[in-house]
Amino acid sequence: MTRTIRIALLLVLSLLVISFISNPSNQEYQEFSEETTGIKISEDIELERINFYLFSTYSVQALPYEHGIVHLGFMGKFFQISNGQYDYPSWLEFFN
Repeated sequence: MTRTIRIALLLVLSLLVISFISNPSNQEYQEFSEETTGIKISEDIELERINFYLFSTYSVQALPYEHGIVHLGFMGKFFQISNGQYDYPSWLEFFN
């Protein structure tokens, strides 16, 4: 029993370390966004990133309180978590 617990703890710890190391940066999100949409994020558009250390959320903010699609960055990949314009996830307001 203790051997299985040790293996499980080692597995969980290694997954946490890997996700911390592979948490995407702003530059990686900009490259992903340009590849996906074909449009480069200009300097006058603000990129909002909330860093949770194991994963991050990214949103393009063109005007105050108006957000684009929100993506979750986890282990070097991006997943869409909102449907688009003005649809900022309410659970992220707590961290903003």
